[in-house]
Amino acid sequence: MKRLLLLFILLTSSSTVMATEPLKVTYGLFTGGFNVATVNAIYNITDTHYKIDANLNTAGVLGTLAPWTGVINTSGNTTPSAYLPQTHNFASTWRGDTKTNQFKFDNEGQLVSFNKIENNGTAVDEMPLIDVYQDGAIDILTALLNSMNGSSCATKQDVTDGKRRFNLIFKSKGSEVLKANDYNRFSGKSEICEIEVIPTAGKWREKPRGWMNIQGQAKAKGQLPLMWFGKVNTELPAIPVRMQIKTDYGTMLLHLQSID
Repeated sequence: MKRLLLLFILLTSSSTVMATEPLKVTYGLFTGGFNVATVNAIYNITDTHYKIDANLNTAGVLGTLAPWTGVINTSGNTTPSAYLPQTHNFASTWRGDTKTNQFKFDNEGQLVSFNKIENNGTAVDEMPLIDVYQDGAIDILTALLNSMNGSSCATKQDVTDGKRRFNLIFKSKGSEVLKANDYNRFSGKSEICEIEVIPTAGKWREKPRGWMNIQGQAKAKGQLPLMWFGKVNTELPAIPVRMQIKTDYGTMLLHLQSID
């Protein structure tokens, strides 16, 4: 389920637009033509603050066999040069057992506390070693917002997840005009962006798991995970409209299903 969590986190990025109304989107994860998971996200972005909320869950047969849900939210300050986080939380629920991580940052975007919340509500201080967060490593949602804060996705962001530190690297692979179909409602020009996570500090397993396992499978097949960013209209930010990951079990596709 951890790989699904990071997969859907990668969907909740957008470029800088001083939106006056919340932007609501729904995505579906498909494999073999079947919808196996969904995410509903809400972006609130102004010229002073930002907040992102996302609800994730397995769907269809997978939802019955492996009922998993996740709730992610991030808030912070919008500055002329970058987004700076203040809070970042995510809760993962598997068969009734919920685990919650809570991050707090100072006004400069520096991590100052990291707690794990047990099922009974007890908070446990899990502040990592200093090399995991020092010098401004930020949460992944804020990093993704910063990645789209220019004319291209090409960027490198320094990210912490509370246990580990990594570079999140986007590389532009050109553009493509997409046509709407039965799976994806987006039609128009998009930027194709290659995604790679490179570990830099913290507790990384010798044998890759989760996202690193998926990334390794994709790389072995000759193509790192790809995401397409596009504008649904001239007044909305460029947002993820498609994602493709080649794995040992076939190609996984993420599609933009609705937007309000």
